[in-house]
Amino acid sequence: MRFNRLFLRLSSLTIIIGVLTGCQPAAAPPTVTPRTDYRVGLVTDALGGTIHDGTFNEATYNGLTRSAGSFGLDVAYSESRDPIDYAPAIQKFIDEGRNIIVTVSFDMVDVTSKFAQKYPKVYFIGIDQSLDNLPANYIAIQFREDEGGFLVGALAGMMTKSNVVGVVGGVKIPAVVRFVNGFVNGVHYTNPTAAALSVYTSAFDNVDEGRQQAQNMLDQKADVIFGAGGLTGSSAILRASEAGVYVIGVDQDEYRTTFGSGKNNPNAALILTSAVKRVDAGVYNIINDLLKGNFKSGGRTFGASECGITYAPFHDADSKITADMKTKLDRIWSALAAGSLQTGAQTDPPATIAPLAAGQMPPVPDNAPQMSKCG
Repeated sequence: MRFNRLFLRLSSLTIIIGVLTGCQPAAAPPTVTPRTDYRVGLVTDALGGTIHDGTFNEATYNGLTRSAGSFGLDVAYSESRDPIDYAPAIQKFIDEGRNIIVTVSFDMVDVTSKFAQKYPKVYFIGIDQSLDNLPANYIAIQFREDEGGFLVGALAGMMTKSNVVGVVGGVKIPAVVRFVNGFVNGVHYTNPTAAALSVYTSAFDNVDEGRQQAQNMLDQKADVIFGAGGLTGSSAILRASEAGVYVIGVDQDEYRTTFGSGKNNPNAALILTSAVKRVDAGVYNIINDLLKGNFKSGGRTFGASECGITYAPFHDADSKITADMKTKLDRIWSALAAGSLQTGAQTDPPATIAPLAAGQMPPVPDNAPQMSKCG
């Protein structure tokens, strides 16, 4: 368990960011005034563990960093090595007087709930968490994974040449089920004759299992594979890319993380996109609401309409995706955001949806949101 602290202290036009190992100055807007009424503590989950893990921990940290810059907040973070680190880290932050505690992943829901009940005057924000009868000081953020899966499934359906695609999911929990079912429905929306293979795995960090499940799909002629299961899913798409087929990432932009932005990875041009959960935007919005006095306990879901679900840039694969495909995918996002298109995948088993007619574009209202405006 490692503790760090991010100070925002304005002096003229500068912010001083203090970490345990030193300080670095950075430019800041002159209008931001440091707040003393709210102080934030972030506890990462043990799977990724760090604020640079390329997934939820990093995205949460980025959202809090943005909040610190916008609102003058004092933010500290603790990087967990093991689940036994969770409770001591939360307790330490509370003992320091931090009254906004942010915890990351479903793995932390029980410990977060216990502390929320014990400390009713402290606000708790749980990322990717869900619980019945949440305490009044606890808000659980979830995402429309079905929309993310649907979007990349629609692209997979358009890109396949073998007419076989697949998704390697992680442990069969609700969020992963929504990703998988959304992917399958998205494939059939743009390509009703395609076979959409799917499998769940035993863990989120099993490299060998991820690679083997990808190989199983390759053996069945899959030529687009979506990894939706943490390190297991990332291992699956790395194996698939080694075989020369297209792949799709999840949660964050895996071109940047898993494929290292193309550096020293000759297969980076095979990652088409990633289904992105904008955890950073969700955290920022909740903090903003809290500071305005609009904190409401319970579940809060971010989908395309809230810019909580997007897809990553096409990067090196851009030239492989036709202009018609790009337009269609963009319109699908807008239709989901506007509510004129439903994934049918919020439930398990998913509902059957009508496929998009050949040569047609999804129906999009004139005032529909645009993903380019999400920032």
